[in-house]
Amino acid sequence: MSIRTRLVSWAAVTASALAMAVATAGPASASIGTGRVQLCSQGNYASRFTFNNNYGVWYGDWVPAGSCGTFNVVGDVNYLTWITVQGHYNTSGDTFGMAVTDKGATVYATPGTSGRKFATTGTTAANDHWWVEYPNV
Repeated sequence: MSIRTRLVSWAAVTASALAMAVATAGPASASIGTGRVQLCSQGNYASRFTFNNNYGVWYGDWVPAGSCGTFNVVGDVNYLTWITVQGHYNTSGDTFGMAVTDKGATVYATPGTSGRKFATTGTTAANDHWWVEYPNV
């Protein structure tokens, strides 16, 4: 194998590894824009946002385990939307609500609020699951 062939092969492997590292980045990978929220399902189950305000209740799409999803905050800039998270058991069709790690802090936002990042963690086997907020940087 010539030196040129080795260099081309090395460059291809390096580029492939770098692409994989960027594709699997967690919630700190990019800032989330105004009026949007990100949810990363880092536990062994799918999760989704629930948006509650004066107009009703809306559910975000399910975010599969190991993935992230970014959503618009539902509602009006004049009314706060209460955001909660649901999990989906990976062994049945049942869902469950989750407490926030900092002892049940309430999360509110509007379409005019700065973007926010959240992640679900833990496992369903031990009924040990919660969600946390990450800095939006």
